Amino acid sequence: MPAPPAPAPAPLTVSPNAAEVVLTFLESVGRRSEAELYLRLFRKLPKESFAVIAPGGPVLREGVGALVEQLHFLGELGLFAPLVLGLFDPESAAGGAERLARRLPAAGLSHTLHTANEPDLAQSLVSDVRSERFPIVSFTPDPGVGTEQRLMALAELARRLDTRKVVLLRRRGGIPARADRPIVLGPGHTLSASGGWVSVINLRTDHHALLAAKRFGKRDLELITGADTLLDAVGSSSLLVSVTSPLNLLRELFTVKGAGTLIKIGTEIQRRDAYTEQDVARLRSLLEESFGRTLAPDFFERPPLAVYVEASYRGAAILHAATPAPYLSKFSVLPEAQGEGIGHDLWHAIERDFPRIFWRARPNNPIAAWYQSECDGMLRRPGWNVYFRGLEPERVPELVKHAEAMPPDFVGPKEAPGSL
Repeated sequence: MPAPPAPAPAPLTVSPNAAEVVLTFLESVGRRSEAELYLRLFRKLPKESFAVIAPGGPVLREGVGALVEQLHFLGELGLFAPLVLGLFDPESAAGGAERLARRLPAAGLSHTLHTANEPDLAQSLVSDVRSERFPIVSFTPDPGVGTEQRLMALAELARRLDTRKVVLLRRRGGIPARADRPIVLGPGHTLSASGGWVSVINLRTDHHALLAAKRFGKRDLELITGADTLLDAVGSSSLLVSVTSPLNLLRELFTVKGAGTLIKIGTEIQRRDAYTEQDVARLRSLLEESFGRTLAPDFFERPPLAVYVEASYRGAAILHAATPAPYLSKFSVLPEAQGEGIGHDLWHAIERDFPRIFWRARPNNPIAAWYQSECDGMLRRPGWNVYFRGLEPERVPELVKHAEAMPPDFVGPKEAPGSL
């Protein structure tokens, strides 16, 4: 169902100085370029589509100060979102709404109060966020309404607002993962983890194996199952669910690596072994838009080893045969699709088929930190960082020589910052 009619969005009223302060703060927890990228993406959306934030009862009782501080930062950036209370614990909603209503004005933030069953709720929320207010929406206890019904109500609200991310806040943060006990779901299928949390759960490929693994507690399974219910009800691959703590809200929203667990429906990744099996015009457009440059005239004349493309051509990866292992020539996701986990899906497809690879990227590549987290080793060279996975240390000189000898992929004397 489309979003209800509402007044035209009000222009952003962000103080440049305030935005600079927040971006400087974000620089302390990630790369400034990442924060600026996500801010640009968020600001392109209708204001009501940015996010829905759903804090749990313990957050509202014991972490409300941290939550309000993060909301203050979002407000300084001109970003506002409905706060949905009582999704999993409706008995906490009334007290939580009271605490927020008391703390938000002290932080210079305006708010409105709503119940989840009030008429024309979506239209009211559109008006609130376009007027730069944080609407507080409460689910109240009802013996006839369970968690699934509340999730379905949230799904309907997300559809009407065209919400791009639902953030589930809890004090402990994301879905836990121990570094010494990787979560193996099958041959070549291990959940990636960072900072003590599962990084991404792709429900298309992970859900059933994840439940069968019996590695998670009751609360974690409740969140995973709830996210599955929500995403299935919305039926849009553009909606993402994040599980994080209030202290890490901005890091989860504004950094590539994130600071919690991203749960998504999952994207369809297609593998082909020749360009004749691809829509080359769309693939060219994807690569040139991603890197902001024109591909070399002979780029598609170099036979690929494998080409991975997201079904809607919003992301792609290209590998070439090389020594001592396949060479990852291109890895790109369209700017407007970044943050949807498409890069993770592409990477998982590559890992499944090619456990041994190497690649190069400019030192100022916006996702250099992510590359470092995914590689087994890296060498810094003049003009390039060279990364590798699954290769023995004695092969490193050989792969570095090969990487540095690769021809330029784009027209011009120097490849754009962030090219791979």
